[in-house]
Amino acid sequence: MQIFTPNRDFKERLFATGITIMAAFFSLILIGIIFFMLQESWPVWSEAGVVSFLTGTVWRPLSNIPQVGIAPMLVSTLWVAFGALIIAAPLGLGCAIFMAEVAPAWLAAAIRPMLNMLTGIPSVVYGFLGAAVMVRFFEVTFDLASGESLFAASLVLAIMVLPFVVANSEMALRAVPSEYRDAGLSLGVSRPYFTLRVLVPMAWKGILGALVLAFGRAMGETMAVLMLAGNTLLLPASWFSKGEPLPALIALELGSSTPGTLHYQSLFAAGLVLVVIVFVVNLSIHIYLNRVRNEVNRS
Repeated sequence: MQIFTPNRDFKERLFATGITIMAAFFSLILIGIIFFMLQESWPVWSEAGVVSFLTGTVWRPLSNIPQVGIAPMLVSTLWVAFGALIIAAPLGLGCAIFMAEVAPAWLAAAIRPMLNMLTGIPSVVYGFLGAAVMVRFFEVTFDLASGESLFAASLVLAIMVLPFVVANSEMALRAVPSEYRDAGLSLGVSRPYFTLRVLVPMAWKGILGALVLAFGRAMGETMAVLMLAGNTLLLPASWFSKGEPLPALIALELGSSTPGTLHYQSLFAAGLVLVVIVFVVNLSIHIYLNRVRNEVNRS
């Protein structure tokens, strides 16, 4: 029987209160950001309309008859983000499995700081190396006039989000109780079978969270995609087309826009769309995981 002393009970209540205050504070910051962006972009939503803004394919905010459609940039953003996730997910999960289940402790301890160092490299350095090496490689190998493409941007983004996938997936795998490992291996199954059929399914919630975090990171990246995606305002036909994701559009044009104009307000509207997409993806995953957890508890 565990006895709680008044002093210990007070510390626990104080800690819980502090965590609650911090969560409420950061929630208010997020709400404030969304409210500010909504206020700045409200003329676009009220005049141009939500459907027209999201599905329009022409971006000419400075013409005599302004046209503000972000469909090409929105599609480019999704191509780049999902493309980076498609590349990084199997590599990151494989590396996490290796570090958690296969690699000796000294090797995992050596790899982990190097992965963490990748998160500290500025994105402009990734973009510069991608433009100097990867773009040039595509131009020479495939005889292209320009090697810039959404695929090139996705490759660099995959490297940038890989540490997030590896670190969080490894944490989820290590969080599985050791009793399951002992029980599985005592039955005589091979380690690969146990890892893929037992360990990964038990850690899938944490792995899914790692992928969502990587997706949000890829969606908001600016400098690397600005330097590698090609920056064309055309609707991309494929992953290998050029495009201009929303972060690149905002970075390129916000400095030259005049506050209060339709151009300026449309860029805020594009930023709000970016925030809402990431928020909806995270909220959907959270609701789905809660539903699965409730079903498991009921069964």
